[in-house]
Amino acid sequence: MPLISLIKSKIERILSSKEKRLSVLIVLIIELISITPLCGFFFQCGCDWPWFGLDEKRNIHQANIKNQCPWCVSMLMGVFSTAVAIISGILVSSATLGGVSNQESVKQILLRIILGLTVFILVAGLMALLAVLFK
Repeated sequence: MPLISLIKSKIERILSSKEKRLSVLIVLIIELISITPLCGFFFQCGCDWPWFGLDEKRNIHQANIKNQCPWCVSMLMGVFSTAVAIISGILVSSATLGGVSNQESVKQILLRIILGLTVFILVAGLMALLAVLFK
């Protein structure tokens, strides 16, 4: 039970203000929509936006492809890599911001979203590189 209470207190701290909650929600939605197209961009594997077929054209369905996407081929690598990127973006978007007062809530929300998505893309790129290296 101490682990559950620790996790609960961390989540409460992350979501302690309406600016943090809104920022985290927006960042999470954008991350979940864009992770598959990022996979397609990083690995040229055919993964695309949800409205363009998501992963139905990915190259793991083609037997003659030598360099298949490490995120698509290995469920463990794919889930681990994307989870690290998504969680990183969420944590950054909920971090305490210096220099922005609580009265500037729109500015604070936009800054949190930009920082969270930037970290998400950078960490996803780093995880993609590591997936290729340790494939």
